Amino acid sequence: MDRDYISAPQIVKVEFALEPVMIQLESLALLNQHDQLSGFGNWVAQTYATMTPGERRENQIVFESADFIFYMEYPPLPEHQTIPEYVDWLFQQNLDGAADRVIKGWLSKIDEHPDHWSSDRPVPTFEQLRSERESFIEFMETTCERANDSGQWSETFDLLQQPVVWFERIKNHLGFMWENFLKDEWAQALPMLHESIDAFRRMPFENVTLNEAIRTVTGRDMRGKLGNIEDQVESVCFIPSPHIGPYVAKLLDDKDVKIVYGARLPRGVQTQSSALSRSELLIRMNALSDDVRLRILEMLTVHDEMCAQEIIERLGLSQSTVSRHLSQLSATGFLAERRKEANKCYSLNTDRVVDTVRALTNFLAKQQ
Repeated sequence: MDRDYISAPQIVKVEFALEPVMIQLESLALLNQHDQLSGFGNWVAQTYATMTPGERRENQIVFESADFIFYMEYPPLPEHQTIPEYVDWLFQQNLDGAADRVIKGWLSKIDEHPDHWSSDRPVPTFEQLRSERESFIEFMETTCERANDSGQWSETFDLLQQPVVWFERIKNHLGFMWENFLKDEWAQALPMLHESIDAFRRMPFENVTLNEAIRTVTGRDMRGKLGNIEDQVESVCFIPSPHIGPYVAKLLDDKDVKIVYGARLPRGVQTQSSALSRSELLIRMNALSDDVRLRILEMLTVHDEMCAQEIIERLGLSQSTVSRHLSQLSATGFLAERRKEANKCYSLNTDRVVDTVRALTNFLAKQQ
């Protein structure tokens, strides 16, 4: 008899941590995604609306050109560490080759867009991106998911050639954003982040796989959505964010992965504070507060499953608009998503709907 041997899923070490600067920078980077994704925390939408067009553009340039910020080793400062403290430390380090590091990072992402390149249109070399403006602009317009204008990419190219000017722009912008938009918000959010970490640390996480840990912490099934890292990861560190909403972000370092999740409590855990319960409810209710998203859910009460293209055609809206709504509903757990050949197909997660009604009922009952 032939036997098929299947390796058991890898057991991972699970940790929880507060990484202040990483999360503060992540919150500022979310502002660049405001037009592409909906459902972030209220601070993102409110801050974006307050910023001038020039401030928004500067935020894009800084975060597009300074990916290396997220991958530097953070200094061993106390948990009250802030962006200004980090920037002061960062620019005392040897930043020689920082521009080369950023370009190599962009080149490493071409696997995410294999259909953009062919023998007739080869991937540009590192040397071309480093020294040829037109090659750099074309590459960034092709691979970047956001529709940045060529003038912005041309300005970014110039900054990479002038490290002193580039670093000064980064330092000034991050300091401005901290003082004017993030400082007070961070102080208000900090107790909620600690509460989420403390609650999850009290839970047993022995002998769990990466996907089991992610499902427990985020409430989402991420199987098949993490690329080829699922069988490589040996440890996972979960880091709460006050603004990422229903989405998750991952940072992979060899066999260790960091998962940024929207600050929440473990299911069924009671809390003395209502901040986290309210935060979780706001994320879910935000997903239900739009007519297009309600129409999608309504369609899926009639059809067991629908593929994205069918939903787009029935709604009569653009692909980008519908994709944004589908992403939010999936991230919030109201839709189950699966691949069917080359298509993404969706079905209604009725358990999530029932659980949301129950959570809202319990929350309001506690307030009386």
